[in-house]
Amino acid sequence: MTVKNAKVNFWVNTGLLLFGVVMVFSGLLLQLVYHLGHHGGIDANQLALGMNYFHWSDVHKVSIVFVSIGMVFHIILHRKWYTTVFKKKKTVLKNQQVVLLTIIFLSVAISGYIPWIIKLSGGSELSRKDFIEIHDKITWVWLGYLVFHVCQRFKWFLSAIKKRSLCL
Repeated sequence: MTVKNAKVNFWVNTGLLLFGVVMVFSGLLLQLVYHLGHHGGIDANQLALGMNYFHWSDVHKVSIVFVSIGMVFHIILHRKWYTTVFKKKKTVLKNQQVVLLTIIFLSVAISGYIPWIIKLSGGSELSRKDFIEIHDKITWVWLGYLVFHVCQRFKWFLSAIKKRSLCL
């Protein structure tokens, strides 16, 4: 990887980490405070950490857009890796954790974007909520894989931060 690509990779990963934390935090807050056990009777004006449902929903949506854009760049930066892995069956098995993380991420993203499409097209509110439920459940699986993925790469991230601070 060239120095330029290493810098881009660092900043893409940093953005993914920061916006990912916001996305996960706001998503968990929405799920636990507003969705869990309410059976559709959400009090949207109830404050959680000083903001209501609509504000947390906006934070979640904005962070989702930034994470989605970041993931596109992340996958582009690692396209050689993906190409190599998917060309050889042995490498898929060897790298199954990252392959599963990618597949689950795509499932979470698709199941999260579909409710937006349903709402914007004037579709059924029940269908929209069903997709949100599917999204919420898949997200728990993805979150487990993501934590494992980040922990495995945390040493690289710390050394990259150290390199950046030495260059300043």
